[in-house]
Amino acid sequence: MSRQCTHYGRWPQHGFTSLKKLRPQSVTSRIQPGSDVIVCAEMDEHWGYVGAKSRQRWLFYAYDRIRRTVVAHVFGERTLATLERLLSLRSWYG
Repeated sequence: MSRQCTHYGRWPQHGFTSLKKLRPQSVTSRIQPGSDVIVCAEMDEHWGYVGAKSRQRWLFYAYDRIRRTVVAHVFGERTLATLERLLSLRSWYG
């Protein structure tokens, strides 16, 4: 005797949709005021030069992958002081 589940792959009683179909923007745009939000930012650096390779410039930035935006950036030399300037911009993580 075979039995079939009528709700397999569907959740009609709750109206759920597949999470694979939701883009991160559509999920994060539904944040309710007063709710807890976790910001997970990746930090990276990018090298470039102006006019000659001896005039190096570094871009340090924090990138929020969920919202797909750069939340903070700092230009400067590749030193710990430049990284600390990026970390001092605390507005990007609350």
